[in-house]
Amino acid sequence: MNNFQSLLELFGGLAIFIYGVHLLSEGLEKVAGTQLLSLLNKSLDHPLKQSFFGMVATALMQSSGLLMVTMIGLINANLLTLQQAIGIMLGQEIGTTITGQMISFKIGDFNLIFLIIGFFLMFFSKNRNLRIIGQPLFGFGIVFLGMNLMSKAGSVISQTPFFQQSLLMLSTNILLGVLVGAVFTAAIQSSTAMTGLVIAMGKSNSISLAVAVAIILGANIGSCIMGWLAAMQSGTGAKRASYSQIAINIGGVLLFLPIIVPFTQFVSTTSAELARQIANAHTIFNFAVSALMFPLVKPLAQYIEKIIPEKEEEKEKRRTRFIDTRLLNMPVMAVTMAKEEVLRMGWITHEMVKKATNAMTHGDGDDIRWVFKHEKDIDKICHDLESFLESIPGYKLGSKEQEMLEDLKHLITDIERVGDHANNLAEFAREIEKKKQKISKYGRKELRTLSSRVLSNYGLALKALKTGNKKHIERMINGEDEVDSLEKKYKLNHIERLKNNMCNPELDTIFVESLRNLERISDHAYNITLSLIY
Repeated sequence: MNNFQSLLELFGGLAIFIYGVHLLSEGLEKVAGTQLLSLLNKSLDHPLKQSFFGMVATALMQSSGLLMVTMIGLINANLLTLQQAIGIMLGQEIGTTITGQMISFKIGDFNLIFLIIGFFLMFFSKNRNLRIIGQPLFGFGIVFLGMNLMSKAGSVISQTPFFQQSLLMLSTNILLGVLVGAVFTAAIQSSTAMTGLVIAMGKSNSISLAVAVAIILGANIGSCIMGWLAAMQSGTGAKRASYSQIAINIGGVLLFLPIIVPFTQFVSTTSAELARQIANAHTIFNFAVSALMFPLVKPLAQYIEKIIPEKEEEKEKRRTRFIDTRLLNMPVMAVTMAKEEVLRMGWITHEMVKKATNAMTHGDGDDIRWVFKHEKDIDKICHDLESFLESIPGYKLGSKEQEMLEDLKHLITDIERVGDHANNLAEFAREIEKKKQKISKYGRKELRTLSSRVLSNYGLALKALKTGNKKHIERMINGEDEVDSLEKKYKLNHIERLKNNMCNPELDTIFVESLRNLERISDHAYNITLSLIY
C-alpha cells in the first residue's frame, strides 16, 4: 500500500508540476506577450536573432512543442521561411534548459512565499495588472510543490526491487533509456515535464546520472511529436519545419551517443548534487547541439526543401493569409495576426470600391467581374475571421489585447458591409452596361469626386487602425463631414438636372443609390475610426 501511495504521489506530483508550468507559461505570456511579438518582428533578419527569439519564446511558453506548433501556424501564414524557423528551433533547444536549471536548485520552503504572494495577488487584488503578475508567481510556487511531491515519492519507489532492477537494466542499455525518455515524453507531450520528473528523482537520489542522461536525450526526440502531429494536418511548409526539428534532435542524440560515457563523467564534475548534474547535462547537451547545427542552418533548409517539394495544388492562393488555428496556442500573437488579416480584408474592399466606381464612370467590364469575384472572397474571409476570433481565449490576454479582440469582432462587420456596398456599385455598373446608356458627364464627375473622398476616408481609417496615428483619425473625421455635405449637394444637383433634362431619368435611381452607397461606405470608415477613440 505504501508503494502504491508513493506511485500516486509521483504521478500526482507530475500533474501538479504540469499545471504549475501551464500557469507559469500563461502568466508570463500575459506579462510579456506583446514584447515577445515585438522581439519576433526584430529577429527575422539574422540567424543569431532568430535563435535568441526561440530561446526567449520557449522560456516564456514553457513548451518547445507549443512553440513548434505556433511556428507551423506562422509558416502556414507565410510569415516565416523554413530557414528562419530552423534558426528559431536552435534557440528553442536552449530555451528548454532554463526550466530545468531553475527547478534543480534547492530553495527549501522558499517556494511557498511565491505561492502565497501569487495566490493573494491573483484572487484578492483589485488591480488587474497585479492579478496578471500574480499568476506566474503562483505558477512558480505550484511547480516546486509538484517537484517536492515527486521527489518525496521517488525516494520511496527507488527502494523497491522492481525499480532497482529496472534502473540496473537501463544503466547497462543506454539505448533503452533513450527509448523510454522518447516514448514517455511523446505520451505526455511535454519534454519540460519529463525533465522535471527526472530532476525530481535526482533530488531524492533515486536515479543514476547515466540513466538520467539517457532519458533526457530521449526526451529531446519525444519533444518532436507535437510538431509532427500538427504538421501532418498542414501543408508542405509545416512538414518541412517538423522534419527539420526531427533531424536536429535525432542528429544531436546520435552525435552524443558514442561519447555518452565520457560526457556523463564530465557532467558529474560540474556539481556535487545529482539534480544539478542532470540539469547541467541537459543544458550542455542542448547548447552543444545548437552550436554544432548553427552553421548548417542554410544547408539543412535547402536539403529539406529538396526532399519535400511543394505540391502544385498548394501553390494556389489561400483564402486567408495571416490566420491559422495553430496560432491560438499563443493568444497574443493570434490577436495580432487577426488584426493583420482584418487590415488585408479592408484593403481588398478598398480596391473593390475603387474598381466599382471606375466601372460606373468608365464602363469597364473587367472591373465589374473583379469586384464580383472578390465579394465572394470577402464573405469567406469574414466567416473564417469570425470563427478564428471567437476561438481566441480572451481570458488569457492582457486588458489591451482583450479590447483589441472585441474591436476586431465588430470591425469585420463594417468592412464586410463595405464589400457589400462595393458589390452594389458593381451591380449598378452592370445595369448601366446592359442598358447601353451613360450617366451624364456632370453626374460622372460628381461620382468621381465623391468616390475619391470616400476612398480617402476609408484609406485613412485603415491606416489609423494599423498605426493608431491621431492625425489620420482627425483627417478622417473631418472628411466624413465633407462626404455627408457632398452627398446632399449632389442629390440636389441631380434633381435640378432632371428638371432641366440634362440627364437620363432612367438612371435616376441608380445615380441616387450610388451616392447613398458611397456615403454609407464613409460611415463604416467612421465606425472603424470611432473604435480607435473609445
